[in-house]
Amino acid sequence: MSSAQLHEAAILEPAAPHAVQAGKDTADLEMVELELALDRQTLQEFGFEHCLQQACETSGFNFLFQLPIFDQIPGQRIAVLATRDGRKLLFAVLNDAGNDVEIVPEDEMRGEIRSFAGAFMDVFTQLGAAA
Repeated sequence: MSSAQLHEAAILEPAAPHAVQAGKDTADLEMVELELALDRQTLQEFGFEHCLQQACETSGFNFLFQLPIFDQIPGQRIAVLATRDGRKLLFAVLNDAGNDVEIVPEDEMRGEIRSFAGAFMDVFTQLGAAA
């Protein structure tokens, strides 16, 4: 499955029509930084999680977690990444062949996946505050 097809299949909800353009530009820049930091050779040699952790370290994101995909989203795995300030999430989807990663912005990911990631961030934040 090509990257474009993977992106189309993972995006099941359109972006909010009232989104502010400046915020969109920032998210796009962050996505580009993360995509440029992805090393496909590392993906092949060390796997999805290691590849994303390395890209996050290089581009200033936090790797939160990754899960296998079991439903209609094409791909093997999905990972959730956050900006250092925790204000934005990006999703990384490993394609079915295991040889490419598609970065999907939060506003284009399915609602239940966004909700799960948001709940994880809330727990993560509360644990950090309690420590």
